[in-house]
Amino acid sequence: MTAAVPVLFALLLAAGGCAPRYDDAAALEKQGRLLQAAQRYEAFSAARPEDPAAPKALLSAAEIYALKLGLCPESKPLLERLAREYPSFKMPEDVFRRIFVCPDYFPAGPGSKWVYGDSQTLGQNARQVVEVTDLGAKGAAVKSTFYAGSEQVSSQRKAYRFAGLGFLENQDRKDTLILDYPLEAGKTWVSSGQEGRLEFRVEKAGVSVKVKAGEFADCVKVRRRVAGAPSWIYEYYAPWTGKILTAVAGPKYENKVMELLNYEEKK
Repeated sequence: MTAAVPVLFALLLAAGGCAPRYDDAAALEKQGRLLQAAQRYEAFSAARPEDPAAPKALLSAAEIYALKLGLCPESKPLLERLAREYPSFKMPEDVFRRIFVCPDYFPAGPGSKWVYGDSQTLGQNARQVVEVTDLGAKGAAVKSTFYAGSEQVSSQRKAYRFAGLGFLENQDRKDTLILDYPLEAGKTWVSSGQEGRLEFRVEKAGVSVKVKAGEFADCVKVRRRVAGAPSWIYEYYAPWTGKILTAVAGPKYENKVMELLNYEEKK
């Protein structure tokens, strides 16, 4: 009798008697029970793949996993299934990118503010304040202010935006591809910048980094090198925070220069 229970349960599911419903998942999401909602959306799409709401359920589950729970490995297979099984389902590029670029290593949202300081004195000698001043259809406008001690010495403006899965930095009308998603160890790309031709390489992924602002897990270490130069820069990016450490390096050496002291994300 006990052995027959799983078979009976499977038959009921196949018949639709106990199959998960889209409306149940939506209700869970409204209640803030996000993990249960994502699981229910996913179960609904698996149990009723021919239902017109199935692709929407896949998208909803992927959005919850990636954007609300930060469970990036859970979202990408759903997007891949969505593209494979529902090719006619149209999803805006920016929506797809927001989910697929997970984790986001440079969340330039409204109100974001980063404060950096020299690693030797933790900001007493040199400090940089980076703020998102505007966010529009063309990306984020960012102002950087530099201080020597308490005295402001200079400022500059840059803009950041996505082009496909590439994250671009624009300064003086010149685009530099600073992050090329997905960021995996060994990945390389070439771009141009104020210094000339630049070569980028993801040296490591999944790195733990400790700076004044705290300890960050799952960081990526990106090498930025002017073509032909004997030295280079390492930039460390933390998920959902952005750049947390800059170091100068060369053969057999690496020295920390600037590190994150504080990060704010105003809602």
